[in-house]
Amino acid sequence: MKISVSLPDEDVRFLDEQGTNRSATLHEAVALLRDRQLAEQYAEAFTEWNGSADADLWDATTNDGLPS
Repeated sequence: MKISVSLPDEDVRFLDEQGTNRSATLHEAVALLRDRQLAEQYAEAFTEWNGSADADLWDATTNDGLPS
């Protein structure tokens, strides 16, 4: 898909310095934003799980005898 974006000259220069073409550089930037968002969602889910009563119950049933 082709799109048009408005960027300050400084941002365009930065894109030009990063790769051989702007599309590839923008594609990489979007992928990095997705990765960051996914990492934040995993961290939030872990925090929610770790603080739940279910986590304690699960830990009790999966104990392998090794120190954690």
